[in-house]
Amino acid sequence: MTRRIVFLDIDGTLIDDEEHIQPSTVEAVVRARAAGHLLFICTGRSRAEIYSQILDIGFDGIVSAGGSFVWLAGETRVSRTMPREDAAFAIDYFTRAGIDFYVQSDSVVVASRGFRAHLRRLLAALPADSNRVEADGELQFEKFFDESGDVLRDDIGKMCFLSAETPIDDIRAAFAGRFDVIHATVPVLGPHSGELLQRGVNKGSAILEVCQILGIDQADTVGIGDSVNDIEMLELTGIGIAMGNAPDAIKAHADQVTTGVDDDGVWNAFVRNGLIAADASVVPSNAYV
Repeated sequence: MTRRIVFLDIDGTLIDDEEHIQPSTVEAVVRARAAGHLLFICTGRSRAEIYSQILDIGFDGIVSAGGSFVWLAGETRVSRTMPREDAAFAIDYFTRAGIDFYVQSDSVVVASRGFRAHLRRLLAALPADSNRVEADGELQFEKFFDESGDVLRDDIGKMCFLSAETPIDDIRAAFAGRFDVIHATVPVLGPHSGELLQRGVNKGSAILEVCQILGIDQADTVGIGDSVNDIEMLELTGIGIAMGNAPDAIKAHADQVTTGVDDDGVWNAFVRNGLIAADASVVPSNAYV
């Protein structure tokens, strides 16, 4: 058996829009690790934004903040942070434009002063029965944001901004030559929200760093994702697999398309590629796109 290293996105891959994890997904990760494969979370979130119920499944490492950091064997092995002058430029732009934002370091998330109030307004627009909202009226991921800290830091990997009146194309133009700007991958942040990425820093480039550290051939990697920040991962891994719920534009970058996040997508992808054996005790969909 060829030992493989599997990189799994979180939102839309491990969990659905209401932050549910399918039992078959948990089982797939557990069985793949038991078979000797390495399993990595590969996410746009910082480590501070990864819930314990995800981490408790059991993973061998974490690529976080869109490829800015790599956590392995209990320590940060890769840290690619923004030059302070670039971070200051972005913060000044967002502040002057009245755009609420947050910065992601390896293990801390610091938000602008108006962030929580803005997120409250977005939260109020969610359906009243949304399971994303906890009993205290907060989103689970909202609890990780610190509004009291200094947003200008030396350890920023990535920034995210909330929907505002400024069109995202204008934001792209303002940061041309400094940052890559993509639409946000978390829907609750609003339709015009986005992410500010260091040029050349993405999930794919971080995966190459992991391969070098572990001495694993790039051909023996598997990447599974569903969103725009997964494109480089899907293109660079030996097998790039798009979730069935991914937009067609993302599927076009993948070698395979599995079923959706709510339709045993991770389990089906693992079985199809020999990471785990099919099992009658788990009854997944067998359909592939």
